[in-house]
Amino acid sequence: MRIFVLSDIHVDFEENRLWLQNLLRKNFENDALILAGDITHHFDLLNEWLLKIRYRFGKVFYVPGNHDLWIDGKDWDNSLQKFHAIMEFCNQNDINVKPGVVHCNGKQVAIVPVFSWYDMRGENDSLYLPKPGEDPSNVMWNDLYDIHWPKENGFVASSYFLEYTRQKLLNQPVDLTITFSHFLPRREVMFKGEMVYDYERMKKYDRFPQFNFSGFAGSLKIDRFIRSIGTNIHVYGHQHINRDKMVDGVRYVAHHLGYPHERRSGILSESERGMKLLCADL
Repeated sequence: MRIFVLSDIHVDFEENRLWLQNLLRKNFENDALILAGDITHHFDLLNEWLLKIRYRFGKVFYVPGNHDLWIDGKDWDNSLQKFHAIMEFCNQNDINVKPGVVHCNGKQVAIVPVFSWYDMRGENDSLYLPKPGEDPSNVMWNDLYDIHWPKENGFVASSYFLEYTRQKLLNQPVDLTITFSHFLPRREVMFKGEMVYDYERMKKYDRFPQFNFSGFAGSLKIDRFIRSIGTNIHVYGHQHINRDKMVDGVRYVAHHLGYPHERRSGILSESERGMKLLCADL
């Protein structure tokens, strides 16, 4: 078996659909794919592509991203209802949204979906870091318009999803644990090296200089959770920057398809070569 990683496939873009169609011509029936969210906000299209991917892989493990939970108010009252509709579809179609164990390279490997959300600026466990010239209104962040949570007092999405994850954990010994979430688990993984803004890179690639991604990046809750269950490798998505980085004994991996313009500009040049391989039988 081989274990592959991919996230943020955004099938609303024709170029991305063509990329995936080409990928799915190959045979992965003995392999597992970790799909770390952001397929599309269109429910029927999301289901269609989950089925296409599932048909070609031996196992598919998936968590929704923020785009997947956008709603227009017609089919669901809130994004939590849509989340549970996605979970129901996955459970009915053998798409793994619960932890599972696979065998790779002579090891028993637990693959653990971690459902999550971000904590925003000013909230406990936010990954926010000040950015020069940022617009604090964040008017360009679509989640502020397209994500709606239940109105009950005390609902905190980042806490709800981790508790949902906790209730589904396995209790069996394994040789290697791979966890994965859509959102980032700690500030360090936002950066290639030290936690400082690379102004030259920003000048070249930052299309929205006034937008501060860190306020919507993830949550420290995720990192505390995955370390509490003994993760060895954590896969994430959301940032549209590929990463493979060791931090305090855990390997953090991100591998996005992203948007076509990001691949053309070189931000995601590695993605053109395909999925990222995490494990393979020798």
